[in-house]
Amino acid sequence: MNKQAKIIVNGNRIKDVSVPVLFFRLKGQSSVFAECPALGIVTEGKNLTDAKKMFKEAFDCWVEGVNETGNISSVLRELGWKITKNSVTPSSSVRNTEPMRVLGSYSQNLSIPLMGA
Repeated sequence: MNKQAKIIVNGNRIKDVSVPVLFFRLKGQSSVFAECPALGIVTEGKNLTDAKKMFKEAFDCWVEGVNETGNISSVLRELGWKITKNSVTPSSSVRNTEPMRVLGSYSQNLSIPLMGA
């Protein structure tokens, strides 16, 4: 994954997110998994299209939950992000590692529009 994860914040609200997402199928599994280590989101779908849809739903819930708490800084620090004046970036401890026993995979960077932004 060659694109760096990045989150733009404005006050206590997330305004923009660009994160690498890994889509993969484990040996012996028919489902396609979607994982974003930078945000701690993992979900699955019946196929790639469904996995993307499920990730979008999980991502929207994650953003909504973080925005509702009004405590974005502590949530992101807990996930290992470094916070600057107007953006946050993953620290070296936030790795985009491939899961074990991957049968086949490819990665894709997703920029997902935020609901209500």
